[in-house]
Amino acid sequence: MRTPTLTQAVASCADPQRAMEGVEQLRQTVAGGFLKKLSGEQARILAAVLGGSQALSELLLAHPDWLPPFLESGFLSFPRREQGLRREIDHWLKPMLKRDDYEAAFTRLRQFKQREMLRIAARDLGRVADALEITGEISLVADVCLDVVCRLCRQSLTQRLGRPYYLDAAGRWQESQFCVLGLGKLGGLELNYSSDVDVLFVYSEEGNVFKSPPRPGEQTGKGLTNHQYFTRLAEQWIAEIARLTPDGSLFRIDLRLRPEGNAGPLVRSLDSYENYYAQWGQTWERMMLIKARPVAGDVSLGAEFVEMVQPFRYARSLSRRTLREVAAVKKRIEKEIVKEGEMERNVKLGWGGIREIEFVVQTLQILHAGRVPFLQGASTVPVLRKLAEYSLLTAPDAQQLEAAYIFLREVEHRLQMEANQQTHTIPTERRARERLARLMGFASLPAFESARRTHAGQVRRIYDQLLAGDDPEPASLLPDDDEEAAEAWQKLLSRHSFRDPVRAWQMVQNFLHGPGYVHVSQRTIELARELLPRFLVLCPVCPGSADGARKKTKNGPVLSDPDRVLLRLDSFIDAYGARATLYELWTQNPSLFELLLLLFDRSEFLAEKAIATPDLVDELELSGRLRRFKSAEETLQDLRHGADDADQRLWLRRYQQAELMRIGLRDILGLADYEQNLLELSALADACLQYALEVVMRQAKFKKPPLCIVGLGKLGGREISYGSDLDIVFVTNSHAKNLPQLQRVATAFLDLLGSQTELGVVFRLDARLRPDGEKGLLVNTLEACEEYYRQRAGLWEIQSLTRVRPVAGDMEVGGQFQQLAATLANFSPENVAAGFARAKKNGLSAYTPDWKKEIDAMRERIARERTPVGKDRLAIKTGTGGLMDAEFLAQAFCLARGWQEASTLSALQRGGEVGLLGQGDTRLLLQNYGSLRRIESILRRWSYEGETVLPDDEPALYRVAVRCGFAGAREFMQEVEAMRAAIRAVYVKYFRGGVTPG
Repeated sequence: MRTPTLTQAVASCADPQRAMEGVEQLRQTVAGGFLKKLSGEQARILAAVLGGSQALSELLLAHPDWLPPFLESGFLSFPRREQGLRREIDHWLKPMLKRDDYEAAFTRLRQFKQREMLRIAARDLGRVADALEITGEISLVADVCLDVVCRLCRQSLTQRLGRPYYLDAAGRWQESQFCVLGLGKLGGLELNYSSDVDVLFVYSEEGNVFKSPPRPGEQTGKGLTNHQYFTRLAEQWIAEIARLTPDGSLFRIDLRLRPEGNAGPLVRSLDSYENYYAQWGQTWERMMLIKARPVAGDVSLGAEFVEMVQPFRYARSLSRRTLREVAAVKKRIEKEIVKEGEMERNVKLGWGGIREIEFVVQTLQILHAGRVPFLQGASTVPVLRKLAEYSLLTAPDAQQLEAAYIFLREVEHRLQMEANQQTHTIPTERRARERLARLMGFASLPAFESARRTHAGQVRRIYDQLLAGDDPEPASLLPDDDEEAAEAWQKLLSRHSFRDPVRAWQMVQNFLHGPGYVHVSQRTIELARELLPRFLVLCPVCPGSADGARKKTKNGPVLSDPDRVLLRLDSFIDAYGARATLYELWTQNPSLFELLLLLFDRSEFLAEKAIATPDLVDELELSGRLRRFKSAEETLQDLRHGADDADQRLWLRRYQQAELMRIGLRDILGLADYEQNLLELSALADACLQYALEVVMRQAKFKKPPLCIVGLGKLGGREISYGSDLDIVFVTNSHAKNLPQLQRVATAFLDLLGSQTELGVVFRLDARLRPDGEKGLLVNTLEACEEYYRQRAGLWEIQSLTRVRPVAGDMEVGGQFQQLAATLANFSPENVAAGFARAKKNGLSAYTPDWKKEIDAMRERIARERTPVGKDRLAIKTGTGGLMDAEFLAQAFCLARGWQEASTLSALQRGGEVGLLGQGDTRLLLQNYGSLRRIESILRRWSYEGETVLPDDEPALYRVAVRCGFAGAREFMQEVEAMRAAIRAVYVKYFRGGVTPG
């Protein structure tokens, strides 16, 4: 039996026939009795829901018991707050977490989300709330759901795998945190009923997973890396969010906004994001990050991410070219995404749609909010009002955009709630459009269409005023290109530290107009004029000039030699050939242009390789390979792809040089710190050694490795730098009977890697640390090695055994050699008292109780003999307080305690941990040794020749100083001298200050 109240409500709704059908179906359920008692307001809202959405009608019929609480007085009158939503969930979630009842928790959460979406839709269709309140409520429901799934997945994964930890700056283990960042409409608290949820995943730092908390002093874990752990967490989170069940799914997840899109890693550390956006961030990513906010996981980590990207998304100064880039993005959307014939019907992406309003707001934000923080914000309408307050939009324009935004969002809501589908397009069928008009509150379709056209027209007018203009960006305040402007050009170049401005002006003319025998289009000249300011901004401005205040310091990249860079740039363009294509590429990817300039300035060796292979750098940069750390195993797999190449010498050298370019560019861009840089170079060396051994084994028809290649020195410690020799010894089993053949294998191996060709060598190999040095056999048995080291080796040779590591070949033999080294290079009192005994053998003729004095004397002899006369101040390796002071300290620590710790840094850290050095001395030593190693790396990167002495002429020293991040040579040398004084003080205290070994 129908009540008059319900009958009247149904007759007055947007779709009476559908509403009546819904009412009749509900009468057959447990809600039938409740329908008889509806008030006028309850009946109106129920009719609005049943007539407004087929999907919501079906949901009510599936859960008729939801109807009474759903329509109770007050339940729909006010929006729910986040705290209330979380309290409700916690009431049933906490007991389930204690029971590890994850499946039940996920089911309950999906039902909670469905019920809340029904409540919000009822407030919307019943006109109890406006569009902004509705989008805010939907977004808060999403927030709490996403966070609950994160909690459930994190607890489940922790129980199975353990907890992720990282070492903080103080060397203490901290638990690594994880955060889901909302972007787009979720980030702006503007979700629709059927929006995709755009997210990024971030975790604190790299580290390892531990089943139980790591102990102090523990350096690494044996479980998954943090990256692997958080990738699994993200994958599990995505699967649960998107899982389709009888209770529906929670949300659709869109991950395409992450760095490198679908090709990029699913999760990144905070540092990785910072490096990416600093080097490769594009205009659309600035706009995207405006709406970033933490929505699940660790909120403090999310806040740290937002703070980290703040200078990128709200830069203090951006070119007006940004307007063209934004307009180009919009045009691409219109061309590639919006279907043909839908441009005027798509309320989101089409003509005069929601996206144009968002682009107006976000463009004005990225242009001005860096200087006016009041304009910063993620939600569209509040920012629109702020833009009007600061006169960046007129008040009428801001009001028109706000009205259009609210209108279009309501249209979008009614389109999506009909069948819970992600659609933004108004249907073509007249009957469907008439129904939409009624749902929007219009008496007729013409009235609705008129209002929609008016809103779209106003939006497009304002958008065109800001973004659609095609005015060319002023190239810069550069002088004209004609001969009369020569003096102005020369003054400009002189002000930007060009030593020969006349020659530089001629090179600039060549850059703009070509060498004279080719035609250069006006378009190419315009692109060249856009690129030149990017060159000049990297040049230090001479003090005293009008804009001398712009002179860069350690905080930004500065070219050390603009003249040389310009010359190299000219050579590169000639080698590339297609000038117009190259300038287009650089203009579209300005980071690539700046990368080349820095490359030409930071490394002569790499500059020559880039000019010889001009497409290598852009392939590395644009492919994303620069952002990858490659292990020795990955590198070896790459090398094996060339196993069938007829010329293995050529293949090895080509591959190694491409990898050197990749590693060098990562270093120059700051994508790898100096420790990581050493690890990457060492991984390349390890892979090349293993691959070369496999090549000579195939040639000699060995099926398994007949020997082991053991690394010593920097190779042993994984501390290879640019141009380093690789110290190796060849060791074989004590029972080997084919020693003459093995000598030939070793000789072929050395020749394959070290012989000079037109492409140079792969690595310079040094096998002189083998028993008996150059007079001895290349390959020695373990027994011969032990006999030599025990009876004939000098103390310096035993010292070298503190840094051994098997790197290629028979690792079982390598392990036995390492055990031998561990016995002989152990001067601990217990081992000395035992006579260095091992397998019934004992004795070590090189040992003396005064070994520390002998090592100190050896260090001083090296300083005298290997430091050029009169250049101790410049010799950062062998000179007083140089790198060798720290290396000898590390090796003395290893001898004193019997450590097999090949890494200098690790040995120094352990020395501090066990009290061989005081905490203050340890900190000073590590800090200054690391800084000096970085300087050495930058010095060696220039030519790959292994320089360890700073230049003694002032201009060259200035260039090294700038490459190291200093403004000039004086400041640089003061820092270097302070570093060396600190290292020497610790060295003297240990070797000569009465500290006993161990």
